[in-house]
Amino acid sequence: MTLMHLVNCVALTFVPPWMIYKYKLQEFATTPQCVQAGFWYATIQLLQLILTATFVPSGDPNSFDVAQESMKAFITFADCLGLYYTFSARKLALGAAVVIGLSWGTAESVLHRLVPLAVEARGLQFTWKHTLTSVEANISLGTYMALAVLMWLWVRKPAQRTSIIIVIILQRFIVPVTTSFLRNSAFVETPAIAVAAEAAMMGTFAFLALKMSSS
Repeated sequence: MTLMHLVNCVALTFVPPWMIYKYKLQEFATTPQCVQAGFWYATIQLLQLILTATFVPSGDPNSFDVAQESMKAFITFADCLGLYYTFSARKLALGAAVVIGLSWGTAESVLHRLVPLAVEARGLQFTWKHTLTSVEANISLGTYMALAVLMWLWVRKPAQRTSIIIVIILQRFIVPVTTSFLRNSAFVETPAIAVAAEAAMMGTFAFLALKMSSS
């Protein structure tokens, strides 16, 4: 039972990005290019880790502190800088930008979720925690794909920058702070509600990114 739960959680986390790439986006980038994008994501995350350790005061990870969460959210704008550099340095098609977002979302799951799933999901007692972690991985995947599209539009369509920056601020700042509040304060006992809210917000921003790219 525990082995099957582990397999299910890992599959739910990593099979969707593979299927999206294999059947929808493979023509836009090779596998080595996806791996390269993943390493670039890891570099940006290392920078964010250093900034967080330097400027964000330590606190209880299971409690909500608006100042602390705001500082963490502000630091995540480094993702935008990393994507901006990527799209400014090379002229890429929109499909290639989506692949980069897919690679970043997959790399995030590898760095932040693979080890916890491999270690904890094999526990003797079943828990929905790891299933929710896998669902969050897919939410994050959509978030990074939408962010990549928005940053691609920022570089390619300067006339839309006012609308784009509003959406990016909402996605990078408001969503993380709101999700942290729901998870650590409002719905501590029912984390599925926080995950559902995060999924709804991700869907909204993905829709806006798609709408902007087609206009």
